[in-house]
Amino acid sequence: MYKLSKDLIDELNKKGIKYCHWKSNLLLNDALDGYDDLDLLVSRDDIYIFEILINKLGFKEASNKNISFNGIKHFYGYDNDSGEILHLHIYYQVKTGASWTKSIHFDFEEYILDNLTTHNSGMPIPKKYIELVIFIFRIMLKYSKVNEFILVNREHKRTLNEIIYLQNGANRDKVKEFLNIYFNNIKQEEFYSYIDIIQNGTKLEKYFAGKRLSKRLKEYKYLSFWEENYINISQFFYRAFNKLIFKQKKRVCSSGTIVVIAGLDATGKTTVTTDLKKWLGKNFTTTLVHFGKPKSTLITYPFNFLIKILRKEASSGSEFKSSIQKRGAKSFAYMVRQVILAYDRYRLAKKCWRLSSKGDIVLLDRYKSEDFGVMDSRRLNPIDYSGLKLKLAELENSLYSKMPKPDILFYLTVPVEVAVQRNHDRIKEGKESEAFIRVRHRQNKNLKYSANHTHIIDTDQPYESEIRDIKSKIWDML
Repeated sequence: MYKLSKDLIDELNKKGIKYCHWKSNLLLNDALDGYDDLDLLVSRDDIYIFEILINKLGFKEASNKNISFNGIKHFYGYDNDSGEILHLHIYYQVKTGASWTKSIHFDFEEYILDNLTTHNSGMPIPKKYIELVIFIFRIMLKYSKVNEFILVNREHKRTLNEIIYLQNGANRDKVKEFLNIYFNNIKQEEFYSYIDIIQNGTKLEKYFAGKRLSKRLKEYKYLSFWEENYINISQFFYRAFNKLIFKQKKRVCSSGTIVVIAGLDATGKTTVTTDLKKWLGKNFTTTLVHFGKPKSTLITYPFNFLIKILRKEASSGSEFKSSIQKRGAKSFAYMVRQVILAYDRYRLAKKCWRLSSKGDIVLLDRYKSEDFGVMDSRRLNPIDYSGLKLKLAELENSLYSKMPKPDILFYLTVPVEVAVQRNHDRIKEGKESEAFIRVRHRQNKNLKYSANHTHIIDTDQPYESEIRDIKSKIWDML
């Protein structure tokens, strides 16, 4: 169990919050260890206190407006010990049915919360007779939609295991009593026939039985026939386009964030940004970009194509080709190249700002510093030029100065000898020479960066400690 999961249970129980983990309790231990989300039903009387409490534990609300439902929220918390994220799927109303529409509202939340038992983790859960009835209805309603049928059928073995778990301890008299109170048009025999259909029925039997049950539950439907079908169709198209094109997930409700990983060569910037993308991208709309190598815009593409040819033909010692720049370079072609690069970086930085303004998390591998003549930064100092070249230098500087300030920046450092050894050990085609690493290290150490929050990270430590430290600081920023 995550420490965060234990802290959550302890705090909710200590404060007397009326809640429970209302479904899929067969796998609750796995969910508490981050394998799946925690589905918590919370009493409407305790919503305010509940949200204050989980906010104190570091949970943050996130949503995707295209797939959200009233009365259902998502919160995410960071577990410091594991370095992973715990997902709370919070229900203030029991809404169920087909996943894309959730057109059923079982408005007996208080009955569920008044009939609880305690899981071995300390988490309150519904008594099995309640969970059994709701589970069977949830599965059968999924059978009534073709798209949902396919999905639920893939987890048939898990469904069968959950039925066995719930039937073991579900008092049949209590099942009958529960049906009589809230589903008086469904007799006990009919209910158990649904279990048999799930276990042994053909696909057609499941589909038609699902349709039949859907009609039986019409008093709990809060969407009309037309509303439900419209939502189901629109969700189909959104989810299809989202998977292929948009690739949207949830956005943290507080704001978007620009995160920069900068620093010296051989400090593991690419490894860190890749791991952060996997970590955050699992739940949130996250974009990873490389600031040092921006894509050409329509305006700059012809120039960059020509520059690529010229650089290929240039001698190795040419200032036009060198990545280690001497101050006051006079080549006009070199200066034009730097202005074009600055423009591409400016457009990339503005794109990142727009994405973060929409709520996305943007990870930048490298970013510009406030120094001259160093990697990813201004190369042309206006005091070294006059005339037209001065105008070019001022234009380049202006583009860098207009780039947005990141929300949080991590500057990775490492002793030069460690950097040289890491570069020697890594497998990379065309990797830099030892001399290059030493010169770059000397030129680019102690750089000044402008960010709302800046952290210096010593990477000469176990990577697990380094990445957990970075994750923790990012989570505090979100």
